[in-house]
Amino acid sequence: MTLRSLLVALLLLVSANLWAATPLPSPRWDQLSAAEQQVLAPLGHEWDRYSPQKKQHLLQLAHQYPSLTPAQQARIQARLKPWADLTQAQREQARANWKKLQAMPPEKRQQALQRLKAKHAASGAH
Repeated sequence: MTLRSLLVALLLLVSANLWAATPLPSPRWDQLSAAEQQVLAPLGHEWDRYSPQKKQHLLQLAHQYPSLTPAQQARIQARLKPWADLTQAQREQARANWKKLQAMPPEKRQQALQRLKAKHAASGAH
């Protein structure tokens, strides 16, 4: 084998490995690994409708998941399920409320969060 053919073979091998290691920008649900599907299971029925950016954000979360503490993992799972159960209109309202909350001065934001927590506790919700 000549030096040129060795270089071509090496280049093909490297580019094939890079291509295989590059994540899909917007993978379908059936293209996710079993571990990713397990973490993101509550969102599975809507996954294919998510934007590429949303998918990448959630995949990043799924990849960090194994290194989280059990309490952090439980918190994520406890939040994913109720979010998945919301209608599109409810999600949009939640996003709008979050934006309003983030735009508040810190003191008013803290007061609003305390009122929300008190209301949440009084309703007996978890």
